[in-house]
Amino acid sequence: MKRQPFHIAVAAGYMPFFNEIMPEGYPADRDAYGRSLADIAGGAGRITYLGLVDSEAGGAAAGERLAGLDADALLLAPTMATPANYLWNVAKARKDIPIVIWSAHETGSVAPDYDMVELCRHSQNVGTLMVGNMLSRAGRPFTVVAGEREDTQVQAELVDTLRVAALAGRLRKARIGRLGRPLEGYANVDADADALKAATGIEIVDVELDEWNAELSATGEAATAATLAEVASRAALDEGDGSEGKAALNAAGRMAAALATIAERRGFLAGALNCRGAYGVTSTVSPSLGCLAVTHAAGLGIPFSCTGDVITAIAMAIGSELGGATLYCELDAIDTGKDAFLCANTGEGDYGWSQTAADCRVFASRSDSGRHAPGCSVRQVLRPGPATMIGFTPRAEARNGFALIAMEGEVLERPDVALSVSSAWFRADTRPMRQAFARWAEAGATHHASLTPGRQADRLALLARFMGIGFERA
Repeated sequence: MKRQPFHIAVAAGYMPFFNEIMPEGYPADRDAYGRSLADIAGGAGRITYLGLVDSEAGGAAAGERLAGLDADALLLAPTMATPANYLWNVAKARKDIPIVIWSAHETGSVAPDYDMVELCRHSQNVGTLMVGNMLSRAGRPFTVVAGEREDTQVQAELVDTLRVAALAGRLRKARIGRLGRPLEGYANVDADADALKAATGIEIVDVELDEWNAELSATGEAATAATLAEVASRAALDEGDGSEGKAALNAAGRMAAALATIAERRGFLAGALNCRGAYGVTSTVSPSLGCLAVTHAAGLGIPFSCTGDVITAIAMAIGSELGGATLYCELDAIDTGKDAFLCANTGEGDYGWSQTAADCRVFASRSDSGRHAPGCSVRQVLRPGPATMIGFTPRAEARNGFALIAMEGEVLERPDVALSVSSAWFRADTRPMRQAFARWAEAGATHHASLTPGRQADRLALLARFMGIGFERA
């Protein structure tokens, strides 16, 4: 199971009004230019080129084609000044699709022989403003990348921007699986499913206990062994002494195989598992903690939170896509001498944040997850470097009632602590950490979050804009 590439539609714009002064074959030249821009955009995912739009009717036809595609984002690329309705007719065919406009320049200089032909040839800025005005009138969020086509920095900016736009488009149709309701009293990790779908398009899908038990029952020794073999290629397996450790590992592997099967079959982008009851440690089929299961799912590109925490599952889906890994954790103790948070959890991880397989250890949990429990926990050593804590939550005053929250900083070297589960030092850019914590809490973040590699705040701000929700940098 692998995360599917983003699907991006590209429409190029053209204005035949100036044909009589342009070189022979100029429309074909502009079509080739549009295709070259689509090729560069391909760094962000799979591309469908809708063609060179040179009339209102052509825009409507391209729009009809767009409406039939399951595209995650739309790139509009004026190859010159393009009448507003040409590309607007494409965009309005999909009211929900995030839009990026690329004003792709062919030159970065204006020479003395710059005449009317050259003015028309290099009028991408005019085309961008034309369609951008129409999008603004309609209240459609969009962003612009401007710069020379051959500039590698501009190309990288375009690809990065398209990935954020496409992630917003994917979230509009995302399904978040939920196996078990939150722990008693944990209203702060839940969300009103109808309000969430109305605001963001994200759907919470409950997996009933009967379905889960049936999947566990159908998961035999072969599937369990195959899953554990895959785990062993990415983490160190510690069976411990005697049969107890082996039984814990087998139960955890069985659960991991079952969760992966359900997530793939149901098409989940992410999920939330409450393994502290009938879906886990008190299961009548195969009792086990879910730590290995959610770690394995994260390695497959489908991150799961614990305790039925659907809002952090959404933050993890975002973090996994933007940063390549995500750790479900809490901002626990503050070491004032180090001026850093000790971030920890009850045994979850993500292989994508390890430098080597030895940095992620799977072991029989016993009491190491906070209570005596069957199954396995994970201890992961995170790769040091820039990182971002990501929160997602309902918030009354935020746009459409939901908000993304970001706190940038860095993961430091591994903590020297007696915890056997995953932990990390995280130092926020805001100093000291007591102030960083206050800002995080005041932003409305819940007690779980997604810790993700890289500095992601600017991307998250753009993502929130595309999603139509609030954003706060803590």
